[in-house]
Amino acid sequence: MMEFIQLLNGGTIAMIAIATFVIIWGVKQTPLKNVYLPMIALGIGAVIGIAFGWLNGDIKPVVGLVDGLVAGAVSVGGNEVFKSITHALDGGTK
Repeated sequence: MMEFIQLLNGGTIAMIAIATFVIIWGVKQTPLKNVYLPMIALGIGAVIGIAFGWLNGDIKPVVGLVDGLVAGAVSVGGNEVFKSITHALDGGTK
């Protein structure tokens, strides 16, 4: 049973990370400086995580907060990894 709960929790983090990534992608289209995007991603992930935990009912808000923070970090890190890979495939040119 614990394995099933851990599997669901991992899926929750992935869903929150995808939602956070999409929202941050939209925010990136604004004139806001990119320096603030990681902090915004953490905040958005935390809010989505708490909301998901509250709507789900069986997850405590603190767990939702931690899941959201992890998902926000994953969405920012995933974006940076993707940019690094595409930059390397381009031969390192800008």
